[in-house]
Amino acid sequence: MPTLVRTARPSDADPVANLIAQLGNSSEGTDGVGPRIAQLADTPSDAVLVAEVDGRVVGLVSLHVTPFFNRGTSRGRITALVVDESVRGQGIGKQLLAAAEDAARDRGCVEAELTSAAHRLDAHRFYLDAGYEGHPHRFRKAL
Repeated sequence: MPTLVRTARPSDADPVANLIAQLGNSSEGTDGVGPRIAQLADTPSDAVLVAEVDGRVVGLVSLHVTPFFNRGTSRGRITALVVDESVRGQGIGKQLLAAAEDAARDRGCVEAELTSAAHRLDAHRFYLDAGYEGHPHRFRKAL
C-alpha cells in the first residue's frame, strides 16, 4: 500500500487529534488542532506533515526550527512523530522522519533533534537505527 506524505490541512484535525492521543497526550494538545495546523503546517519555522494510506491519515510528524544565537545556525526539532498503532512496522515512521529531515534542511537547519519518553524503548531503537545519537540530559520547568 503506497504512502503519501504531505503537508497537513486543518481538515485533518480529527485524525491528527487521534494520533496525538496515541502518544499519551490526550489530556493536553488535542483541542484546537485545526487552528494549530493552519498556523504551523508550512511556515519558514514550522512544518506539520501527515502520512496518508488509501485516503486515511495514519501518521504525523511536526517540526520546529530553533535558531541558535551563539552558533549562528539552526536546528530542526521534531516535536511529534506518531504512526497509528494499526499500521506500525510498515515503514511509515521512516518516511515521516525522512520528510521532517528534508523540511529541516529546506529551512536551513544543520541538524535535527527530538526527545522521546524514557519508557518508549521501541522508539529509542527506531531513532538510533535512523542515525540519531542519545543525549540523556534534558531539563525543563513549568512556567
